[in-house]
Amino acid sequence: MPGLGAQVDVAVVTWNTRDLTVKALRHLADSPGDLNLRLLVRDNGSSDGTAEAIAAAVPTAELDAGADNLGFAGGVNTLLARSTAPWVLLLNSDAWPEPGAIEALVACAERHPRAAAIAPLLRRPDGALEHSTWPFPSLRNAAGGIRRTGGYAWAHDEEREVDWAVGAALLLRRAALDAVGPLDETLFMYAEDLEWCWRARDAGWEIWFCPEAVVRHVGNASGAQLYGDRRAEAWIANSVRVYRRRHGALATTLWRLTNAVGAAVAARRATPVDAELSRHRRAQVRVWLRAP
Repeated sequence: MPGLGAQVDVAVVTWNTRDLTVKALRHLADSPGDLNLRLLVRDNGSSDGTAEAIAAAVPTAELDAGADNLGFAGGVNTLLARSTAPWVLLLNSDAWPEPGAIEALVACAERHPRAAAIAPLLRRPDGALEHSTWPFPSLRNAAGGIRRTGGYAWAHDEEREVDWAVGAALLLRRAALDAVGPLDETLFMYAEDLEWCWRARDAGWEIWFCPEAVVRHVGNASGAQLYGDRRAEAWIANSVRVYRRRHGALATTLWRLTNAVGAAVAARRATPVDAELSRHRRAQVRVWLRAP
């Protein structure tokens, strides 16, 4: 795809999100801006005609239509192995950058030469903010969450260094990828972004957030189909696995219990108007208590 500026490989993994994927890829193909974009797509064995629809509607995309579902991490890694650009934008199949967003991400990365990853401002299609940057999990943060009713969200209104960012849209620096390595494929889906950012920080790299780069994100288009009501359980289970590797069994048990208490406190503090939030928090208590 011709462009005038930086070379960016856009890596998109799909699974049964045909219409959303085509819409997102058409956004990229129709408005490349001042960039040299290359669209790399891995279809994880979709059964809804996703691969065929992409081939027909976005012929510029370099499509790998696999027969097996490798998960998000495995799918991304197949694309990283094909990527050659100095920048790689991980992009969910239900997300699309607004005009100028990728340029803003690259500019932010160039301002911060130790930045391994740059996270954009995520908004839902209706404009609602998606909180997408978080502190690393710790017993202290979990206990602090109880005091603050479980919340660490901030306004996402300033450029700043963060601990980790969700991988729905994340610009990665090639030099950091070479140093840190690919995503952890043992985490089939969820928490692979947390694990990679933690590894990057261990290696001396930084993670930055750029509010000038806006990406629209529907959210959980594939995850909802695969896990249904068990999405929180899948995310928490992988987060526990990541935490245990770093801190051991005893610390992980304490962390799980503290998070369960935090979810219970948040459920009790919910007002009658927030009945759905209270139900969700009560469900989280059970998930944290029985997490592997």
